[in-house]
Amino acid sequence: MSIVHRRCLQRTSRFGFAFVVLSLFLLSASPAHADEVAIWNFNDSDLNVDHGSGTLTTNFNMTNVLFTLGGSTINARLGDVAGQSVTLQGGTGNANNGRNLTFSVSTLGFSNIVFTFASQGTSTGFNSNQFQYSLDGVTFVDFGAPYTPSTSFALFTFDLSSIAALNNNPNAAFRIVFNGATSSTGNNRLDNICFEGTPVPIETVPEPASILLLGFGLTVTSGFVRRQRRLVRATPPPRNDGGSAVKS
Repeated sequence: MSIVHRRCLQRTSRFGFAFVVLSLFLLSASPAHADEVAIWNFNDSDLNVDHGSGTLTTNFNMTNVLFTLGGSTINARLGDVAGQSVTLQGGTGNANNGRNLTFSVSTLGFSNIVFTFASQGTSTGFNSNQFQYSLDGVTFVDFGAPYTPSTSFALFTFDLSSIAALNNNPNAAFRIVFNGATSSTGNNRLDNICFEGTPVPIETVPEPASILLLGFGLTVTSGFVRRQRRLVRATPPPRNDGGSAVKS
């Protein structure tokens, strides 16, 4: 086989290898994006999760947990309308100071957890509210400084991506502890509560479409290499004299 033919085969082999590597890269690469894990919009006048999976509980006196028309579109997701919001009152003797909303939201399959919601408060409502997280659903840890709602709906964001132990955690839980109410009807309103995260890559068998793509690439490459080899074998080697081919 001549040097030219060998080089041709070498280039063909490199082409095939590069094609396979590119195909594998395209199969494994997926853009990182945030997905909603659990959403509460309170439009159904209850504490049940509206999208996704999660549980919301509270130790507030239930007579001071109201569902109020005139919610917000701030942080609304998945086409939710500004229907209702949940209203938390101070209660008789401000008994609800120190009480909480607790969210049990499994982050299994997700990382880079972010908690967002819209909130507003009255002048005599809760004005020192602490966000917390838990790795086991039992022990809660303060995250960030206490926040105070404004008198109109505004967005609050707690980015928990730095807490690696919350990633892919089936026992994750979150809590807001409310303090600072100075009257029984002083209140905070919350709407469009959302937990979101980035899906964790999972080592799985490629989807059928991906397998077909890879298989097609390998078939094309293999066929191309075979045709080149047949062409090389069918092409007589160069003559070294005036017309007779050299026999090996």
